[in-house]
Amino acid sequence: MSIENTDLDKVIRDFLTLKKIRRTGWQLRGIKEGESIADHCFGVVFLTYFLSPLVKAKLDKNKAVSIAIVHEIGETRVGDIPFVALKYFQNKDAIETMAIEDVLKPLGNEITQESLDLFREFEDGTSIEGRFVKAIDKLEMLATAAEYEKAGFSGLKDFWDNKFTFKAFEEFPELASYAKYLLENRTKRIEGKI
Repeated sequence: MSIENTDLDKVIRDFLTLKKIRRTGWQLRGIKEGESIADHCFGVVFLTYFLSPLVKAKLDKNKAVSIAIVHEIGETRVGDIPFVALKYFQNKDAIETMAIEDVLKPLGNEITQESLDLFREFEDGTSIEGRFVKAIDKLEMLATAAEYEKAGFSGLKDFWDNKFTFKAFEEFPELASYAKYLLENRTKRIEGKI
């Protein structure tokens, strides 16, 4: 390996930050010990790996998993910016791009550029793999919201009412079907039918 230990240590410390930062959206709704960004990332990577072969869309599974791995790297430096705050961060993509560059710089230009390209595919939806991971990102969030609600947390209605969440599934009917299932079960729970 041709990297100085001090440089590698910087990168690893940044990645370990993802274990410490809680997802802000949950905290804003009173879930103090909610999932960390690393927990969320693992969920997205896990679901991408196992679900990509099960959809009809032709996906490059390895590329999709790579996108899932890099999709939150910028948050090691900028934190988790919740949906409600996006109107105040007009340049969120640029901020996260700079953060990714800073975090990965010690690993060299090739790894940094490859990771930035994958991140762009996720953010911009320029590849089917990027759009798939974006949909998985939303699916993981809904599944997590459902679990928090089952545990007794309330105030998560806006996660279910966000039209952008369900729009992400349009290209992937298999994911849309499961998201609809989660939503229907939520409705039944609220109505006391399950």
